[in-house]
Amino acid sequence: MDVGVDIVDVKRIKKVLDKYGEKFLNKVFSDEEKPFLKQRKFLHESIAGRFAAKEAFIKAKGMKLPLKEIYVFQNTKKPYINYRGKVYKGLSISHERDYAVAVVIIHEDK
Repeated sequence: MDVGVDIVDVKRIKKVLDKYGEKFLNKVFSDEEKPFLKQRKFLHESIAGRFAAKEAFIKAKGMKLPLKEIYVFQNTKKPYINYRGKVYKGLSISHERDYAVAVVIIHEDK
């Protein structure tokens, strides 16, 4: 079992979005993820949470991975990651005003 955790300051994400906008979103999120993000009620918190999920997944995997290849989706309220066609369900994302945090647990045979 491998575990990764990441925390993101929501204000930092807001500043990056204000400065780079779509350029930032295009660098971090796939075309399949972006429409879902834009319909969220708490945009900055949602983006921060999904960014934290991608970073936590990278930490759990223990290697550098392209952010755009790590898809963070949600199915009936439960988030999950799809990486290169494999689904990882051990994901929890939480956010509260100033911070977003994500934990990834990967159960894989090595």
